[in-house]
Amino acid sequence: MIVRALTQWKNSYSGIPRNIWLLSLISLINRCGSLVIAFLTLYLTQERHLGIREAGYATAFFGLGSIVGSYTGGRLTDRFGSSPVQFTSLVLNGIVLVLLYYITDFYLICTGIFIMALTGEAFRPANSVAIAANCTPETRTRSISLYRMSANMGWAVAPALGGLLVIFGWPWLFWVDGLTCIAAAVALYLLFPPSVARKKSEQEGAEIQQKSGLSPWRDRDFLWFCFLTMLNATVFMQLIWIIPVFWKEYYGWSESLVGIMSAINGLVVFLVEMPLVFKIEKLRTPLSFVRTGLFLYAVSYWSILLPFDPLLMVILFTVVISLGEVLVMPFSSNFVFGRSKGGYQGQYMSLYGIAYSIANTIAPVYGTQVAAAYGYPVLWILLGTQALLVLLGFWWLEKRINRRLSTVSSPAD
Repeated sequence: MIVRALTQWKNSYSGIPRNIWLLSLISLINRCGSLVIAFLTLYLTQERHLGIREAGYATAFFGLGSIVGSYTGGRLTDRFGSSPVQFTSLVLNGIVLVLLYYITDFYLICTGIFIMALTGEAFRPANSVAIAANCTPETRTRSISLYRMSANMGWAVAPALGGLLVIFGWPWLFWVDGLTCIAAAVALYLLFPPSVARKKSEQEGAEIQQKSGLSPWRDRDFLWFCFLTMLNATVFMQLIWIIPVFWKEYYGWSESLVGIMSAINGLVVFLVEMPLVFKIEKLRTPLSFVRTGLFLYAVSYWSILLPFDPLLMVILFTVVISLGEVLVMPFSSNFVFGRSKGGYQGQYMSLYGIAYSIANTIAPVYGTQVAAAYGYPVLWILLGTQALLVLLGFWWLEKRINRRLSTVSSPAD
């Protein structure tokens, strides 16, 4: 059984292009330093002594900055290519992260968080285009999963490392995060030298001129997909914005223990996603897997209400929501990659990223205000119910897409 499992693991990585491995390595370096995001709400409440409501408003600026960053990154990628946008984003984000710690005024903190998100989020549409350009349709889902696996390996390291760094002082968190962003930029420069990057950008430009494609703003099915993605991401993002505060306030856990428990998410995704996607990706449609993942989101939040030992409950919640993420995230990205064409590819990735950015704006305000006004149990009930409603929305969307395709391909046409 062990040999078969190892063989399955090995086969799940076969055939993935070399450049995807290199892009995944860059992601790993960058994600190992994702410390500030993991601890931002705790930092604002513990170090800057903001109330839970004020912290929610401040972290909402992360979402606003992400919206602008996603839009800007997509437009710049369509114009200049993916590599220059990725490099510039990483360098600027690293500088902003270091400077952010030294800001103490509430309104300047909000501004700093906005700029941090803007510079960081511009990286994602460019990076998504790079992934799409360097994989084949046959390896696309697994390429996405490999990239996500590297990100989640970094995410498994980041919270645990962040929790330990806080012991030495909050400045360590911001400096290490900023320097790892710059290190990722250096890795991108070395692995994709300017000459290679320029050639790739010229190739991307040629493809843009050859294929006009359909603007995502005119693709109604895709707009519905992004709206539903925003709603599902609002549920998932509570894992980042609210759950650490809940563990700290409700259980009295230290920052280091919160970091270690948060790392379980990245570890589960790292261990499970690639072999699972390899085994199931051709069995059903991407949106059907997204629906299954949303069901697991609902189960995970409702499980918090069970009268379990806190440690057991936290492990159960984190494992179940991580399995949901394994199904929702890569298959959602695969749907976007399959739908984006030609000169609008960067904008498709951008609009998809904006859906998550809007969720990042809503999620902290939504979570903190409901928890403060009605208590955490009400929040968990609302999140589970929302996940099921979004599940029904994706079911409706897939039916709508299938009807449209059958109409287009019918002999009468």
